[in-house]
Amino acid sequence: MTDNILYLDEQGYPCDDYRDIHEAIDKTTKMLMSMTKEERIDWFRESRYPYPINFDMEIGNTVYSVSSHFNKTANESLQEKAQRIILNKL
Repeated sequence: MTDNILYLDEQGYPCDDYRDIHEAIDKTTKMLMSMTKEERIDWFRESRYPYPINFDMEIGNTVYSVSSHFNKTANESLQEKAQRIILNKL
């Protein structure tokens, strides 16, 4: 495995606009790779975000506001829901 990771923008061009974030992701990835499966599960349980994820992001001249809400009684995972939405749009 290589330590050199190339990040691409939406058009597939190399970018490093978020270098600090990418360095943190790389550091966390290396740490997780050194752990056993049980240690990784414990780490994720201890470090998961306990509150809804909300943020604003400006792209160009548009500000996007993201708010998340999770239904604890949902009958599908986030991945399953995303796949269902994407496949319905095709």
